[in-house]
Amino acid sequence: MLNKLKTNLGGKCTSVFINSDYSGFINVPVKSMRFCEAVHYSFKVPIRLTADNLGCPGARRSTGFEMNDEWLAKEISSNNQIPVSFVKSALSQIPSLDGVKHIDLGTSNKIRNDLQPDLFILYLPAFRITGLMSNLARIGVKPSISPYFFLSVCGGIFATSHINQVVSISFGCPESRASGGIAKNEIVVGLPYSIADDLLHLYE
Repeated sequence: MLNKLKTNLGGKCTSVFINSDYSGFINVPVKSMRFCEAVHYSFKVPIRLTADNLGCPGARRSTGFEMNDEWLAKEISSNNQIPVSFVKSALSQIPSLDGVKHIDLGTSNKIRNDLQPDLFILYLPAFRITGLMSNLARIGVKPSISPYFFLSVCGGIFATSHINQVVSISFGCPESRASGGIAKNEIVVGLPYSIADDLLHLYE
């Protein structure tokens, strides 16, 4: 399915597995990483994120590894000169997961043949979004477009797509643009497995 998504939608695509039981070789970074950074690397090599190597506070909040919205709101507010009240309100609308032990991201079909991903994360050229939204409408799916510029890939895409089972679209955040490899003309899309399956039937 991964190759079909890349062929039909264009752009870059990675599979996301939450608490998968895969026991073969996978890269487990020793250094601390951002979630968006791991997504970027996973376009080429499979990566496993855990509570020990996921370092970004926003991503730790989105994955449920560490919940401290009061502190996080103050940090985001201070770094971006945005009122704390605005950030707190935004965080209350961005979901976070629970019970996550590890997250596998990767593009290797060879080691994933027997595992169904929970969702896909895509970096699509902006001009592809119109066609995607048109095809989503054909299968009755209305995407969710994040109005916030923070926690974009980890919260607005990963957590929102998985928990709410919706197609999520984000324009990225300063951190994901700098560390996540999102190009100037790329938009981030979260695509739950079930919706991806329905979507691909349009191309058959």
